[in-house]
Formats: sequence, structure tokens, C-alpha cells
Amino acid sequence: MKILKVNILHNFLSVLLICLTSLLAVEANAEDGAVSFSNNAFKQVISKNSDGTVKYDYVEPKLVLPDDVILYEIIFENITQQDISNIVVNNPIANNSTYRESSASGDSTEITFSVDGENFSSAETLTVKGAAGVAIKAKPENYTAIRWVYKKTLKPGDKGKVTYKTTIK
Repeated sequence: MKILKVNILHNFLSVLLICLTSLLAVEANAEDGAVSFSNNAFKQVISKNSDGTVKYDYVEPKLVLPDDVILYEIIFENITQQDISNIVVNNPIANNSTYRESSASGDSTEITFSVDGENFSSAETLTVKGAAGVAIKAKPENYTAIRWVYKKTLKPGDKGKVTYKTTIK
């Protein structure tokens, strides 16, 4: 019975962490109050169609277990009557999860990653210190944050969206 309690607590903490991450994680560089954000997290559910093809659906996560794939979606909207530029969205990757390679996306954005939450670089040039203290190419499991720089001007009332996926540890 003790193992069951630990698993229930782990699942509860995982769902709670996903909810908190999706509510609190976004930091944006745009005039305060000019951009509204909504954050969503969805669990990937895989099924097979009658013809044998694989189908991927994304549903509200009620129970999250190790190895589950979570899709995060951040929607930003210009709520002013003026054009907005220089929108930067920073989002940490939850400690209980690992970034899924090549899953970050966003129309008209430049996407960079961080291994320390402060310094960002492209995935190809991002490094970490290896066992011998020598810089080696960072792997997706080393990423701690993602940054999207929106390259266009966001017109009044317009929205943009960025997404990424993680795997629960």
C-alpha cells in the first residue's frame, strides 16, 4: 500500500507542476499590459485507426505518468490599439520533464534554448560541460528553458502561438 501512496502523490505532484508551469512560466518582453497570454497543457494520447494508421490526440491531462508526452501551448494576443513588436516569450521546462527534440514551434519566431535559464542559443551551438570539464554539444535533456522571439509586428487584436513538447520523467 505504501507504493500506491507514493505513486498517487507523484501523479498529483506531476499534474500540479504542469498546471503551475502553464500558469506562471511565461515571461514576455513587451510593454506591460499590452499582450495577454493564455497557457495550456495537453497530454498526448496515441491510438490506432481501423486502417492501422496511428492517431495522435491531445487531451486535458487528468493523470500524468512517467513517459507521458505533454504538449504546451502559449497563445499571445495584442490587447491594445497599437501595433506591438519585440515580443519575446521565455518559458522554463519543468524539472520533472525533458524537452522533446525538434518539438518547439511558432510561426514567425526565432527559437533558442538555454541550459541555465539565462543564456540562450540555437540548439546547434548550445553547449554544456562534459565529465572532463570540456564543453560538449548540449542534448535536449539538458535544456532548461526555451525562448521565442516573434519577428513580426502584432496588430491590434491579432494572436500568435508557440508550442513545445516534453516527456515526463
